[in-house]
Amino acid sequence: MSNAITGVSTAGEYVALPEGLLDVYSMDIMHTAQGIMRYEEFAVMKTELTAVSGQTVQFTSYANITRGGQLTENVPMETRAMSASQASITVTEWGNAIGVSEKLLQLSWDDQLAEAAVLLGRDYAVVRDLALRDTLVASGDTLFTTPAAAALGDVDPADTFDVETIRNGVEALMTANAPKFLNDYFICFIHPHQAAYIQRDPDWVAAQNYAGTRKLFTGEIGRWQDVIFISTTHQGNGAAGATDPGYEAALVAAGSAGQNLYRATLFADATLAIVDALPVEMRDDGVRDFGREHALAWYSIFGSGILDSNYVQHIISS
Repeated sequence: MSNAITGVSTAGEYVALPEGLLDVYSMDIMHTAQGIMRYEEFAVMKTELTAVSGQTVQFTSYANITRGGQLTENVPMETRAMSASQASITVTEWGNAIGVSEKLLQLSWDDQLAEAAVLLGRDYAVVRDLALRDTLVASGDTLFTTPAAAALGDVDPADTFDVETIRNGVEALMTANAPKFLNDYFICFIHPHQAAYIQRDPDWVAAQNYAGTRKLFTGEIGRWQDVIFISTTHQGNGAAGATDPGYEAALVAAGSAGQNLYRATLFADATLAIVDALPVEMRDDGVRDFGREHALAWYSIFGSGILDSNYVQHIISS
């Protein structure tokens, strides 16, 4: 004899559950993990275009004048010329959108528009973070953890991220008179793969050992002498999948033995700038197809640029 409701049979037979019994969905909504915004904390923020119409912001930088010196009595002082240069940042439109049907909104068990808003907000964070990262990548000089390397293909598998290359990068910044953040430290963005190696150095100071002296930055993992390290999966590497935000095609199997490579970016204060003409907004597309379609989007107008390319050093490692 079978029980058609429970599917239990006393005669050794089992009966399939009736189709009328429905799946029950948990009310907890989860999202695929992703990297968090890191770069913006270290960018010079400009909002002039939110108050004045225009598409480009010009940053003016004055060069030092010819040095003075001792004067000779009855000899007039020589006047020096002033010179200045401009770094311009042009803003462009950025955005993304999600569309849903009225039928889905009415019949879905969860709030589709609310989830669309969450996904769009997460997308904006990644897009803006990558825009700042790519601005840094397009500027500066490159160092390799293989001392004799002159190109990606010269980096050996054993040459992982190390303090010696960091020391060379700091030397280059100090030689360029690059300003430190708060007159104290430079910033280095690294991939977690690189962090696993630098944290083994005996001079490494983990963030939890100096937490409390100041507020830690998002993603800050520690410090080595004059450098604070920020770990992020958005940092360029060849091991990530092609759709991953950290994917950098030039680093895929680019090492001397065909190994994937990783990029660290070391930079100074007053290097990276971002200009907002329109801070991000969540917008809907109004009534479409007599209310049968709905669309939600994030929209912003901004641009980023480098104020001084001498203040950026990239470190490529295995």
